[in-house]
Amino acid sequence: MRTNPLSPDRLDGLGIFALMAKALMFLPPEARTLYPPATQARAAPSVAPPLRRGWLDRLDHWLWTQQQRDVEAYLAKATDLYDLEVRIRTLERNPSSRSFH
Repeated sequence: MRTNPLSPDRLDGLGIFALMAKALMFLPPEARTLYPPATQARAAPSVAPPLRRGWLDRLDHWLWTQQQRDVEAYLAKATDLYDLEVRIRTLERNPSSRSFH
């Protein structure tokens, strides 16, 4: 009887687990390859300049913040845990028509 050793470098051995682990990690696609090319030189990571938000992005963020404040104020008016759960359920079921009493 011939046995094949389980190699962590091959997909038919333990390599499938290494492949799954790399797929579950939050890495860029080029870092997820099971067999990285030996000739590829690692470049120093370049730091991207921070993106400047335009006035539409700032307005959108301001409107979202106002909406969050309204939601939190509405939920803060709950008298007990049951009332809080009912209010949360109401917000989840009707996200477009938010009428805060």
